[in-house]
Amino acid sequence: MPQIEIKTKQGRKRFELTDRPVTIGRSDDNTLVIKDDQASRHHCIIEPSEEGFRIRDLESRNGTTLNDQKVSEDRLGNGDIVRIGRTRITYIDPDELISIPEMEAAPPVEDELFPPDLDTLDIDLQAEAKQAAQTNWERRLEEIIESGEDRGFAEDDISLVDNRGVTVHQAKSGGLDTGRSGDAAEGTRAFRKLLYASFRTRATDLHIEPRIEGCAVRLRVDGTMISAVQFSKQIFKRLLGIVKILCEIETSLKNQVQDGHFSVSINGRRVDYRVSLTPSVHGQKLVIRVLDSSNSPSRLHELGLIPWMYDKLRTIATKDAGLLLACGPTGSGKTTTLYSCLREIDVEQRNAITIEDPVEYYLEGCTQIPIDHGQGTTFHSVLRSVLRQDPDVIFVGEIRDIETATVAMQASMTGHLVYTTVHAKDTIGAIFRLLDLGIEPPLVANALNLIVAQRLIRLLCPNCRKAVAPTPAQTLKMGQSVAGLARVYVPQACKKCLRTGFHGRRALFELLEITDGIRDLIMKGPSIKGIRSMAKQGLFTSLEEFGFNLVADGQTTFDEIERVAGSE
Repeated sequence: MPQIEIKTKQGRKRFELTDRPVTIGRSDDNTLVIKDDQASRHHCIIEPSEEGFRIRDLESRNGTTLNDQKVSEDRLGNGDIVRIGRTRITYIDPDELISIPEMEAAPPVEDELFPPDLDTLDIDLQAEAKQAAQTNWERRLEEIIESGEDRGFAEDDISLVDNRGVTVHQAKSGGLDTGRSGDAAEGTRAFRKLLYASFRTRATDLHIEPRIEGCAVRLRVDGTMISAVQFSKQIFKRLLGIVKILCEIETSLKNQVQDGHFSVSINGRRVDYRVSLTPSVHGQKLVIRVLDSSNSPSRLHELGLIPWMYDKLRTIATKDAGLLLACGPTGSGKTTTLYSCLREIDVEQRNAITIEDPVEYYLEGCTQIPIDHGQGTTFHSVLRSVLRQDPDVIFVGEIRDIETATVAMQASMTGHLVYTTVHAKDTIGAIFRLLDLGIEPPLVANALNLIVAQRLIRLLCPNCRKAVAPTPAQTLKMGQSVAGLARVYVPQACKKCLRTGFHGRRALFELLEITDGIRDLIMKGPSIKGIRSMAKQGLFTSLEEFGFNLVADGQTTFDEIERVAGSE
């Protein structure tokens, strides 16, 4: 809802406007009483109209001014300034923050009651300082955009869509905008450039962090945080306003954790974003998760699996029944892998249902159910109801408790194909994680078919990597699998990789097929050494061994494999 901000010598206050008129004056029977001897007893009124809200003078003694022009009645727009004697009232309409032209800076007030204050929405920077700041952040973002990859579209092709699917700000190339960046609000221009920069750099997250003066923006690219740009306090406030409007988040609450989502449309393609707002010392920190499926592999053959791994995974993923378990830490690509398995299934012929918290990818022909903590739903409760929906394939986002694990495993043994994930270090560790939850060993042994462990590692930038001879310690650690290796590569820095030395990521994989021998071990009393020894009797490649083969191929560094998958 629109608000008005009143600034007097007593301080600054905000009032939310409703469908009731607001009378303003010195008399105590006004809705808004101001202690200003230059104001009349009943000075003016702000009331709803067909076009929003309007200001109407009540034949006051000194008159009412709107943007320094005396008015008897006029419509209010976002950023308009009403003056009543020495009292200044700013009209704020969040719905107009997206598309309004930039307001001209109000003339300075020759009054000690109103010193310059950069904390108000209606006072702008001085013209020269504003132009310099604008040039700096625009130049920096242009540099980042220029160093990124061409994604086949331009900044002007981005349309902003709110969480209801309504286009709030049309792409300029669509012909519904002015087409001139100077006519758009500075906050909107900064927001669109940030989104475009995240596309060009393949960023997975945008962190907009408040500072004492303004805010700093960092991008998470290939799992690493990269400082991008700094904005003034005014632009920071506008960015927060735009995101809150798109997500329909309550704008007045600043001391609570808030979540939401919105999307953009680019030449008919939709990209979703998840938003998290958290209070911090200097204001609300904004984190935006980019859910761009074009940055991730979508089919099994695109994951980079070893041929025997691909054959085993595809065989299990297309069975009529069984349990496929993916494990790894948060952000290791487990959901991407399981969705790649889902796409191997003909969802027109089989009833596939997913239960997620939240739904990250949308799959046509698949029933996708989000967990709603506000309604008290859990993986366990939704899974039980889903079993009455005649499912063929069930994807359970995560096993967090014994109830969910038990129902999922029982479902896999009664004719359903179940995909799910668990947080565990590796494939063998996943077995012990399930046992630690309290699941009976016979159920674990008989339900499991295949466990996939994975990690994401950064790939060297092919433009600037440098070949060096491996050290004796590296050769010893990598072992016989890369015997005779004459060189490895190390990162350098160039413009194309944003000076990080790395460009892109891929997954390391470890597959453990649950054979009869391993089932016997689980039921008799498993040990890590015993299961590993049994696995080595067949085809088994650990995460570390998988990674060292990538080092030998020159795709990544020894240190990267040690950091992500090194043995303790």
